[in-house]
Amino acid sequence: MTSVKGKAVFESVKDILEHYTEYEVREDSSLMGDLRLSSFDLAAIVAEFEDRFSITVDDRDIVNLVTVQDVIDYLEKKTR
Repeated sequence: MTSVKGKAVFESVKDILEHYTEYEVREDSSLMGDLRLSSFDLAAIVAEFEDRFSITVDDRDIVNLVTVQDVIDYLEKKTR
């Protein structure tokens, strides 16, 4: 079950991702597979996550962000 904070994070993530893809953004969507995002898209998206959530995403962490749920979990952990 997704927490209230998780739902708010999902809505923020979805809002950002919808600017880069024409596909439906769901928690189980694969960023590069289902949403067909390029590595250039991901770089821009990570920059938006950093701005929106006032965090810094380590380059080594980006490879672990495979699905939208991975992003949500990561952002929840970084914003605790």
